[in-house]
Amino acid sequence: MRMFLFYRSGFAWPGLVLLTLAFTAPAVTADTAPDVKTTTTSERPASKPVRTRTLQPFRAEYRVSVSRVPTPIRAELVLEAGDTDGVYRMQMSVDSRLMQNTELSIFRWEDCQPYTQHYMHYFRGFRRERDHFMDFVWDSDTPRVINASTGNGEEELSEYDIEPGTVDELTMMLIAPCLMTDEQTEYSVTTAYGTRVREHHIQVVGHETLRTPLGEVETVRIEKRRDADSSRYTVFWLAPELDYMLVRGRHVESRGLYGELRLVDYEGPFSNASE
Repeated sequence: MRMFLFYRSGFAWPGLVLLTLAFTAPAVTADTAPDVKTTTTSERPASKPVRTRTLQPFRAEYRVSVSRVPTPIRAELVLEAGDTDGVYRMQMSVDSRLMQNTELSIFRWEDCQPYTQHYMHYFRGFRRERDHFMDFVWDSDTPRVINASTGNGEEELSEYDIEPGTVDELTMMLIAPCLMTDEQTEYSVTTAYGTRVREHHIQVVGHETLRTPLGEVETVRIEKRRDADSSRYTVFWLAPELDYMLVRGRHVESRGLYGELRLVDYEGPFSNASE
């Protein structure tokens, strides 16, 4: 779903791919952009807020399309437990004739919050190159990021302070279920990427049933904007029964450009697998 999609534009967890693809796709207007064809659940029992959460390893594969046009590009998202207790490795990768894109985050998970240790983003495609290597430093009074970026022959080194709770743009999706409650359906998340800190505004907009290779799956639909009034936005469909896995993602870069990720294969926890 620049999962994850995004140039870099604004999809949290593969933004680079979608955005890049969107720029090469036939233009469509907002009027012709299709709505998601799903069954909306109008009544459902109240959900319980998730304040503690144990991460479960998984592997998910997605097919990328642009304005409903299928592409040969597939994306893979993997979460693995590290050798150290409480440390995880999350990677999103795309490897095709059109592009190579990899995002990797190594982070510590504590109290339903990722604390990134190292983040890397590697992109090659469409005559563009971009690399970011970021170290997050938490063992000081003021957390900070040390960043080395290269792109198209240029190199940039930077160091800047971050607020507690700042995450990288790949692990941002992991904290959504920790923040969602029946009473609070809007919240903000701060991310660090490259040389900048970004504020993302997220809103829970409903529940939908999606058809997937695993059958019909109940999802929570959330919408993310980098600025509250931005025309750019990303929609995520997260499945609680798949440990809040991203089942579908749509990034709208402008009125005429949008791209989608759809789940085509999944290995991991499935609360209804035995039913």
